Amino acid sequence: MLLPMARKKDVSSWYAEPKPAETCVLCGREAPNLTDHHLVPKSQGRRQGVKLGDIPTVKMCPACQGYLTKTYSNSELANELNTVEAMLEREEIQKFIKWVQKQPMTKGVRVH
Repeated sequence: MLLPMARKKDVSSWYAEPKPAETCVLCGREAPNLTDHHLVPKSQGRRQGVKLGDIPTVKMCPACQGYLTKTYSNSELANELNTVEAMLEREEIQKFIKWVQKQPMTKGVRVH
């Protein structure tokens, strides 16, 4: 009994083109995978009656996103640090940015 031969699969779709690197709005480092940082935290926006899709977002690297969420409360982020300009005015954020810019993107930066 002859069995049908298996067909070769088209493997060209396996090799997707790499995503173009994007730039973090805080530290300016290029990264292939940035996260959407909500300028007003989702919980705070919902309290104010804003729909989730209407809350503005910016692209941030995981290190900057982690630093902001670990260092500041949702209330501070919503009321005082709800623009990139306001974030860049803070001295402690400037110090973090200066430090993180020296770190390679391949290094996993932990924020405490």
